Amino acid sequence: MILKSFKRNIAAGCLCLLMTAVLLTGCGGLYIVRPESAETGRRVEPIPEQERSESGEYTPSYMDSIGNAQFPSSYGLEDDWGGSDDYDVESKEDSSGIDSLVYFTPEQLQVGYTNNAGKYAYEHLTEEGRKVYNQMYLALITMSSNIGIDCFDVDAINMIFTCVMMDHPEIFWTSGYVYTRYTRGESMEAMGFKGTYTMDANTVGQRQDAIDYYVSAALSGMPGGDDYTRIKYIYEYIIKNTEYDLNAVDNQNICSVFINGRSVCQGYAKATQYLCERVGIQCSLITGTTTQDGNHAWNLVYSDGEYYYVDTTWGDANYRSENEEAGSMPSISYDYLCVPAYEMFLTHYPNAPVELPACDSIADNYYVREGAYFTYPDEAGLQAVFDKAYAQGKEFVAIKTSDAVSYQSVKAYLLDNQNIFRIMGSRKSGNTISFWENQDAFTISFKLDN
Repeated sequence: MILKSFKRNIAAGCLCLLMTAVLLTGCGGLYIVRPESAETGRRVEPIPEQERSESGEYTPSYMDSIGNAQFPSSYGLEDDWGGSDDYDVESKEDSSGIDSLVYFTPEQLQVGYTNNAGKYAYEHLTEEGRKVYNQMYLALITMSSNIGIDCFDVDAINMIFTCVMMDHPEIFWTSGYVYTRYTRGESMEAMGFKGTYTMDANTVGQRQDAIDYYVSAALSGMPGGDDYTRIKYIYEYIIKNTEYDLNAVDNQNICSVFINGRSVCQGYAKATQYLCERVGIQCSLITGTTTQDGNHAWNLVYSDGEYYYVDTTWGDANYRSENEEAGSMPSISYDYLCVPAYEMFLTHYPNAPVELPACDSIADNYYVREGAYFTYPDEAGLQAVFDKAYAQGKEFVAIKTSDAVSYQSVKAYLLDNQNIFRIMGSRKSGNTISFWENQDAFTISFKLDN
C-alpha cells in the first residue's frame, strides 16, 4: 500500500514531485506534488515497476534487489501464528497395558457426528478420519485424558488435530496434545490421546461467561440481510473493537479479542470465525504465510452460496501502520473482505490440512457489492461512487479494478489526466488530494474533505 498526495497548481497549472518515505503495508512512500514554474510542466512520478533479478526471475514489489523483504518490523509476523508447527505435541510410550484407556461409545460419538456436520475440514475427511476427528473433538470439549483413538499414524493424527482446530475456535483452552503409544513387546496395541490445556475447567467457564457477554453485545447490532451484509458487519465490528498488539495475552485464541480487546492475526481470525459461526455462516481458519515472509492466519467464508477469503487483520489500520499520523488513513481497509483465491494468493499462501475450494467468485466482494469495482475508466460510475461517499459523510472513498491493466488505466484517467479534480468538483477544498494505493489488491483510496 502506498500513500501519496496529489496537488494541482491552479495558478500556473504545473506540478513537481517530492518524495518522503513512510512505513505502510507494501512498499512505497509518501509523495507530495507541489506547484512549480510553468517550464517544469505537469508530472507525477510513476510507481516503480516490479523488476526482475539478474537471473531473470520475477521479483515481487515487496522485495529489494537482493531478495530481502522490505517491511516495518512492527508487523512481527514471525511470532504471529498458531499453525500446526506451533501446537504443543508430546509423544509417550506405555507398556503397562491398555486398561486405563477409555473409548467413547457410539452414542457419545453421535454427538460429534451431529455437531461437526457441515464443518469445512471435517467434511473433507474420509469416514475413518471423521471418526478419529470426533474422538479428538469429544476429548477436547470434555477436557478428558487417556482417550483411545482409532489411528496409529502420527502424521494422520497431527493432520486430523489440525482439522479440529481449523473448525473450532470455541476450543480456546487447548494449545496442543499428547499421544501415547501403548505397546506389548514389538507390537502396538492402541493409541491414546489427550489435549494440552492452558487452563482448568473452572477458568474455562469464567472466560466463557465473559465471551458470551461480548458476543451478545456484538450480535445485538447485527443487521438483517444476506450473508455478505452480516460478514461485513462482523469484519467491521472486530476491527473497531480490537487493537493489534504483539504482546496481547492469549493472542492465539478468541479470549484476546473477546475479553481483552487486543490480539494478533490468529485471534482476529478465530474471533471472526466464532461470530460467523454463531450467525450460521460457515467459516474456517486458514493458516499459512504471506508475502511478508511470515506466518499468518485468515479465514475462508461461505457467503451466499460461494466461498471467499477474508483477512480481518489486514483490514485493521493499526496493523497496517503504527507510524502513520492518526486519522490520515482509513481506519478500515476493505481490500481483503470476500476476495477470490486468485487475488488472495498473490499475497497469502495457505498451508491447509485439507483441499481448499476453487473460490473464484467475486459476487460478494466488497467493491463489487458497493458498486466500486471497475474494468475501465467509467466516469459516470466513478462519479457515482464519490457522490455516494460524500452523501454518506465518509472521510475516505476507495475503488477497485479488475486487474493490473485496468488498474493502470483507471489510475491514469484519475491522476495522470487529473480527472479526479473534476469528479470531486467544488466539494474539494484546497488543491491537494491524498490517496493510498494497494497494487496487490488493485485498489486506490482517496481522502475526502468532509
